[in-house]
Amino acid sequence: MSRGPSPASRALFSMLGVLFIFIGIVLIILGLLSPTGRVQAGGLILIGPIPLILGGELSPILLLIMILLPIIIFILMLFFLLLQRISMEERG
Repeated sequence: MSRGPSPASRALFSMLGVLFIFIGIVLIILGLLSPTGRVQAGGLILIGPIPLILGGELSPILLLIMILLPIIIFILMLFFLLLQRISMEERG
């Protein structure tokens, strides 16, 4: 019995990582092309499941998204790990 993620899940996470990097690059390029006179910056630092939000003026919707997104990702990862554990127990 092998320990760790299956090759299919490794490939899936690798593809998701590449996709997120690609989306980030596209968003940066779109941000550079948009004509605006004012620049604002913000950020999100995750320390475990706890988000630290940095930035100037944030809209309430953006703030809500930045708070809920790490929580949703954490729940999805737990769900994925539970599914993986159940499938490993069924195999033997």
